[in-house]
Amino acid sequence: MAGALEGRIAIVTGGGGGLAEGICARLAADGAAIAAVDVSQEKAERVAGQVRSDGARAVAFEADVSDKRSVEAMVERVARELGGVDILVNNAAVYPRRAWTEIEEEEWDRVMAVNLKGYFLCARAVYPYMRERGRGNIVNVASITFFIGWTLLMDYVASKGGIVGFTRTLAREVGPDNINVNAIAPGAFPTDAEKIHPDQEGYNRWVLEQQSIKRRGTPEDIGNLVAFLASDASSFITGQTIGIDGGWMMR
Repeated sequence: MAGALEGRIAIVTGGGGGLAEGICARLAADGAAIAAVDVSQEKAERVAGQVRSDGARAVAFEADVSDKRSVEAMVERVARELGGVDILVNNAAVYPRRAWTEIEEEEWDRVMAVNLKGYFLCARAVYPYMRERGRGNIVNVASITFFIGWTLLMDYVASKGGIVGFTRTLAREVGPDNINVNAIAPGAFPTDAEKIHPDQEGYNRWVLEQQSIKRRGTPEDIGNLVAFLASDASSFITGQTIGIDGGWMMR
């Protein structure tokens, strides 16, 4: 699919590492200019620098996706400096782990603000630019934890379930504007987010037992799927949540 995204501009939130590394790299390899967006300018710049080192165009932006003014200012800068917005990958998330009886109200609100409201705010901010162009692609990162009902992650799982519903409704809202909206539901990927699990070796063995494909997924696997959903090759697919989990759920 080299060149499939030539001339398009992509915003990737949570763009400072983890899955975003594979997403940004693949979108750039297919021709897109990348805006790596993170709450940490330093982390976003590291990923943008990796993309630039591979010969693609990339910039880093600091933004808090849970804050409307921060999001709107970021999208305006991206559109001004790169020339518009064609692709939004809503990937930013926080991932606390504790028993549901120990979740404080402040933590619950923060998880929902970043993991769910942030997706809404980013989609609202890019919508005028996509509508003006007459096309667009929004890819929301959900999680298979929603379909499992994973324990010790209630606020995270609830937010990811909300993304599935958000994706379906937004797809109906913006479909007439030729904007496609889909979600992906990753399984377990070996990123820094997994460090919340105390027994890393045991967790790794357990994950492989659940999967049909007996290797750990990589950010590159995620990037491949996101690039497809951001391209014209998926132009008749919208409102879907696609699992990418090595054959774990098979729902």
